Amino acid sequence: MRKIILDLCSLEKTDSFARKISAHLFPGAILLFWGSMGTGKTTFAKSICAGLGVLPEIVGSPTYTLVNIYPGDRTVFHVDLYRLNDPEELDDFDREDLITDEGVTLVEWPQYLLNYLSDEPVLNLEFETISENQRRLILESESSNFDILFKTLEQENLSLQKTANPLSRVGK
Repeated sequence: MRKIILDLCSLEKTDSFARKISAHLFPGAILLFWGSMGTGKTTFAKSICAGLGVLPEIVGSPTYTLVNIYPGDRTVFHVDLYRLNDPEELDDFDREDLITDEGVTLVEWPQYLLNYLSDEPVLNLEFETISENQRRLILESESSNFDILFKTLEQENLSLQKTANPLSRVGK
């Protein structure tokens, strides 16, 4: 398990960091966005999409449609399961309706999607509100597919304010 904890102190730094992540994404990557309402999940998703060549103005929360599909350098499936009350509500969907193997999948409120996942490369992103303009982001993954991303983030000076637990690798 690899883990990095960051404080993102502005929208500009958040956008820049999301674009850095997008540069290390690959076909089949699945990003699970955890956090309460208003912590910046959709804003972060827009920046990742922009980094993948998706026009930011077409990216919106798929709360009422469940899945938005965006064309770009890689196809992006943007899934939002906020309105679901029960995992059985996904029973009418095939895995291919929610997750793309050829592009990148971003999932907000992913708790009900976990049954669809097995050995896929998953990156968990947990968002916490620190203040009106500051968010804490915790990135975790057990997949070795994200090793280059973690190594890059560990080595780069991202000019981000680091938390009490500095930008670091925790375990493997």
